[in-house]
Amino acid sequence: MLAAKMARSDAVTVFSGNTTMAFSVNSSTTDFSNSSTTVFWMENITTTVSHSLQTYPERVVVAVVWLLLAVFNVTGNTMVILGVVFSRKLRTSTNVFVVSLSVADLLTGLALPMSAVGLLSPGNTWPWSTETPCYLAGLLLFVSSCASLYNLASIALNRLVLIKRPMTLYRSLYTKRNVVIIVVAIWFVAFATMIVPPIFGIGGFGYDEQHHTCSDLDTHPKAKTFERIQTFVLYPIPFITIVTCYTMIFLHVRRHFQAQRSMRVASSYTGPVCATPGSSSFVVSDSSDALKTAQSDRVYRQQLEITKNLFMAVCAFFLCITPYCVALFIPNTDRYLLFLGVVFTLNSCVNPIVYAAKHPQFKKVLRRMIRCRCSQIEEPSNALKAVMACCRKA
Repeated sequence: MLAAKMARSDAVTVFSGNTTMAFSVNSSTTDFSNSSTTVFWMENITTTVSHSLQTYPERVVVAVVWLLLAVFNVTGNTMVILGVVFSRKLRTSTNVFVVSLSVADLLTGLALPMSAVGLLSPGNTWPWSTETPCYLAGLLLFVSSCASLYNLASIALNRLVLIKRPMTLYRSLYTKRNVVIIVVAIWFVAFATMIVPPIFGIGGFGYDEQHHTCSDLDTHPKAKTFERIQTFVLYPIPFITIVTCYTMIFLHVRRHFQAQRSMRVASSYTGPVCATPGSSSFVVSDSSDALKTAQSDRVYRQQLEITKNLFMAVCAFFLCITPYCVALFIPNTDRYLLFLGVVFTLNSCVNPIVYAAKHPQFKKVLRRMIRCRCSQIEEPSNALKAVMACCRKA
């Protein structure tokens, strides 16, 4: 049952399941209902739009770009996920969040083709008999955006604890159980934020007739309330966490290298140590300590390099989403939102590029996968061994 009250003088179109009703509403309040069977939190209430904001050739260009992005997105993020599946060396607590982030980006890639369908439709209505695929695509886009932000925040916090705190504390905090709980909590928040409000009639998802895409419904009576909920949940907590963590990492690393430089300067004044027959044990001890220090410094620098590349992914993410978010607060920019939306969705393709090009561990695995040299992957997992065994039998 779909029931609503509208107090407008515009023409209104109501979609419920596969049933469409169109009628005029005067300035008086009008009640209407439709008894068609439908899921109440998938309802759409939209005002009729007489024209689109883009020309058809522009829509075709955007649709083609999104389809190409979808192919690259699905391929790249699938490879990142398989890289962790195939290599035990990549199975770290940080990379659990990386895989979760790749799953979120993968959902974006799977949702984009539905918007391309709407863009390629010459009319102003959803071309298929049911709007359910478009609803699901819009939902997935927003869920994936929320999950991406919280995964990036979790990665930032993980790197802060790893670099700044003792390893014993890191291992006690990031046990397998705790990591699973964090990831489940991230996805619960993402789905709850996008599903619960529409269940109670606050906002919704479906076909946007102005931009011909699958998104949230700006014309829903409570669209602004839904947008406020999204803004409150999506941005403040992850953004503050990310900025705070990477700022603290930067300050800690700067102090660390300043201390190292001071130690090197101090040691340069001590001069060479003259060994005596009775001092050999001290020489061995000093050599052992120096070796341990060198190994520790090498591990620290590797973790720092990983952190730097993860921070690059964060920067790329915010560079992609910022233009769209800023445009939402600028008047008379509706026409450009579709094109900025293309830039927004580029963030889902960033991670495979960063990891394949810069990440010291991922790039080795991904490059061997691209070259079909999976047998050369370091520390192969049982899953990879099983796949290789099947390939040999074939």
